[in-house]
Amino acid sequence: MEPLIYYPNFEPPDETWLKFALLYFENFKPIVPYNRRNLLTDNFRNIQDNTDLISLYAPDHEEGYRASLTAIEEATKILENSYDRSPLFRQTNIRRKWENSTNWNYLIYQEKFSYEWVNFCRDNNIGQQVDEGLLIPEELAFLYMTYLAKEIAFKESAAIITDNQRFDNFTNYSRSTTPLINSRNKFAKGIINMLVPVNLTEIPINRIIEFRNRNRELISAFNRELSNIQNKISEGSSERDFIDNYNSVYSELSRNVILQGIGVAAIPFAAYVLIQNPNTTSPEYIKEVLGSISMVLAGGYTLNAALRDKESRRYCKKYIANLERLR
Repeated sequence: MEPLIYYPNFEPPDETWLKFALLYFENFKPIVPYNRRNLLTDNFRNIQDNTDLISLYAPDHEEGYRASLTAIEEATKILENSYDRSPLFRQTNIRRKWENSTNWNYLIYQEKFSYEWVNFCRDNNIGQQVDEGLLIPEELAFLYMTYLAKEIAFKESAAIITDNQRFDNFTNYSRSTTPLINSRNKFAKGIINMLVPVNLTEIPINRIIEFRNRNRELISAFNRELSNIQNKISEGSSERDFIDNYNSVYSELSRNVILQGIGVAAIPFAAYVLIQNPNTTSPEYIKEVLGSISMVLAGGYTLNAALRDKESRRYCKKYIANLERLR
């Protein structure tokens, strides 16, 4: 998985999102200036100190300057065409909301932006400078943090990720995240929700930390296998398909079907029955399945392809089994 820059907050406010990240992400980088790290919660520090999940990123002046220029350009378009662009934030008149000082309740710390951004917000009466930074409406803060995250991601050859879904229309408009990353994260979350025997909210965070540390290598294998079927995820392959591929006696056959794009319709009925019910092992079925495998091989498979990444698949299967025992 490519590196992830997290925004807009210092840390996710939802502990369940953090638990999901512990079970799936290799690493993510929240944007936290050096002299603001004392504001992190004890829970977040616990994860940072005891796992390799979190790497704090301190933005530099040039990143803040470039993000300020881009945010000014976008905010200007919104102010000039408020009715056309307000739906990006699920509003009817976003300018009127931004100009109401009672909505200036989101603080962006001064280490994250340049004075060009301060002057723009002040001149347009959409924010107020305070000792620690700039108080502005939440939608405008999300807009700015989106462009700051994109600047950092470009420099770090990374992607950006947010747990704030209320402004997903603007996120899509600004091309901040890619459909591939979104579908893969949703897919992984679906797998974890299906496998973990209880709701993640019921599992103590320290239990999740211990589980991650014991299964760190397996989490990497899990991510590699998701990468292997990335194209099929985008085409609608289900989470149950992925799980069954690693729990089935005939996982090699079913996995190769997914990887090569043949699809379930191309599997002869007897082979499908065996994949779903390994106890059906009559000689007639076995003979037909062997014939079907030959047909699949004739369609482009090789024995070498079936053996590729064998260790990674084994580790992924083990991780799936471990998730099913997590309590």
